[in-house]
Amino acid sequence: MTDVPRIVRNDWSTLQVPELGRWRPELTVSVVIPAYQCQASLDLALAALSRQTYPAELLDVVVVDDGSDPPLTLPGLRPARCRLVRPAAGWGRANALHAGAGHAGGDILHWLDADLIVDPSHVEAQARWHHRLPYAVTLGWKRFVDVHPDGPSWPTPAQATDPDALAGLFAGHRTEPHDYVEREIARTGQLRSADHLGFLVHVGATAALRRELYEATGGIDTGLRLGEDTEFGYRLAQAGAVFVPEPQARSWHLGATHMMRHEQALQRYNRPFLAERMPQPRWLRRSGGSGWSVPLVTVVMTVDGQPLERVRVAVDSVLRGDETDLRVLLVGAWGSLSDQRVSPLSDPLLDLRLVAASYRSDPRVRLVERAPDSAYPSPFLLWVPATCALARPAVRRLVEHADRHRLGLVRVPDAEAGSGSGSASGSGSTVELWRTAALHRAGWVRRDGDPVADAVREVHGAGSVDAKAIGVVDLSDVPVAELAARAGSVPAGRWLPASVEVAGVRSLARASWVVARLAAARLARRAGSRLRGRAV
Repeated sequence: MTDVPRIVRNDWSTLQVPELGRWRPELTVSVVIPAYQCQASLDLALAALSRQTYPAELLDVVVVDDGSDPPLTLPGLRPARCRLVRPAAGWGRANALHAGAGHAGGDILHWLDADLIVDPSHVEAQARWHHRLPYAVTLGWKRFVDVHPDGPSWPTPAQATDPDALAGLFAGHRTEPHDYVEREIARTGQLRSADHLGFLVHVGATAALRRELYEATGGIDTGLRLGEDTEFGYRLAQAGAVFVPEPQARSWHLGATHMMRHEQALQRYNRPFLAERMPQPRWLRRSGGSGWSVPLVTVVMTVDGQPLERVRVAVDSVLRGDETDLRVLLVGAWGSLSDQRVSPLSDPLLDLRLVAASYRSDPRVRLVERAPDSAYPSPFLLWVPATCALARPAVRRLVEHADRHRLGLVRVPDAEAGSGSGSASGSGSTVELWRTAALHRAGWVRRDGDPVADAVREVHGAGSVDAKAIGVVDLSDVPVAELAARAGSVPAGRWLPASVEVAGVRSLARASWVVARLAAARLARRAGSRLRGRAV
C-alpha cells in the first residue's frame, strides 16, 4: 500500500479530516445493528438513521435479529436501504455482529446498538476518518439517560428524526457520560498519547472501521457471549489500528449499560474468557492457570543445521526463564524426517530428529516448517538465534524495555552481527523483539521495497540494547562437548549478565538479587578451579 498516512503510535493529531457538511463522501457505509427483544428502541434507532447527513445512496442498514420472540419487524420510519436478517446459526451479540458484517456490503462497517438515538451527522462524523485512514477505528460519543418504553419520557420516532428536538430531547432528566471511557480519553489527550493498552476504551455501542481492517483481524470472536468489544479491540490494536474518539458523533443511550448495572458480576464472568484470549493487560493472568491460547511472546528459533546440544541449551534457556507466558516455535525441515530405514547413528538428519524427539510433546513448543511473518494475535514476536542463550530475566527485560520506551522493535545485536536484517524474519546472531501492533501498522503504510524495520521505526520507534544488560550470551564458539556437559543446568555465572540496568526501587531490588548471584557464582567458580587444580 502506498501514500497511506503514517500515524505514530496512536497520535492521530497529524491527520486532517474535512469539516462536517463540507466534503463529498465516496465510500459506502453499512450500519450493522445487533438487536434482541428491543422493538421499541429499534424503532427509534432506525428513525434517527433515516435522517442522516451521509448520502442515502451510500448508506445501508443491516438489522440482525438475534432470535427475538416475537421476531422483530422493520418500522415504517427507517432508512431507504434497510434489511432485517437472522443469523444462520449461533446466538449472542458477537455472533449477530459477525453475521451482519457478512450480509453488509459497505466499505465501512459501523456498529450501532439498537438502544441508541444518534445525531443526524453521527455517521458522517465517523466516516470522514475512514476516507483518510484505512486502519482507523472511530468511537462515537454518547450520553446515558434512564428512560423506559413504558415511561412518560420515552420519545416518539418523529422526535428522534427532528434535529431541533434531539438536543433537548431529555431536558430535565439526569444524564451520564460513559464515565471510565471518557476519563481515559481525557487523560490521554483524546487517546493521542495512549499506550499499548489504549484499546481498552473500545466500546462497540457506536464504532466504525474499514472492512479490510475487520477482515485483517479475522472478525469478531463469535464464541464470546460478553466482553467481545474488549477482546476485539485488543486484536484491532495488534492489527495496527489507530483509535480515534469522535465527539461530534453524538448519541443518546436509552438506559444504562450492562456494566453500569452489573459491574462486579460482569467482571467476574469476563475475566476468565478474556484472560484466555488476551495477554494484555497483564493483570488478567495473575490467577487461573499457567497456559493460554494466546501467549504474550511468541519466540521463533531456526534449528536447521544446528547440533542438538546447542539447540537444547538455547531452547531450555527460554523455557526456564522467569517470563513463562510464551510459546516457542522451532523452525526446521520436520517434513523431511521419514520412517524409512536408516542407520540410527549415521542418520544425516540425526540432530534434527533428536531435537524433534526432545520437544514435540512440550506444551509450550511447536515444530513448524516455516517461520511466521507475524506473531498475531500475540503482542510480541521474539527472534532468538539457536546460537544464543538467554538469562532467566532476559525475555521479561526485553518486554519491559519495549513497553517503557514504547518501541516497536528492540534489537540485541551481537558485536559482529551488525544491526539486523531489516525484516521480521531474524538475522544471524541478533536477538530481535518485534511488537505485533507496530509490525502490522508498518504493513498498512509500507511502500513496496521499503525495509520493514524502517517502517516500524517510523510508526512506533526502534532501539537496541546491550546484550550484557539484557542477558544474551553467544553460544556459537562454545564447544559442543561443553554444551553437552551443561545440559539441564545453565550455570548462573555463564548466563547471567555482567551489568544490570536499574530504574526504581523494584528494579534496584531485582538488580541487587542478580548481583548477589553473580558474586556467588564467581566465588563458586574460583573454588571449583582450586579443587580441580588439586586433583591433577
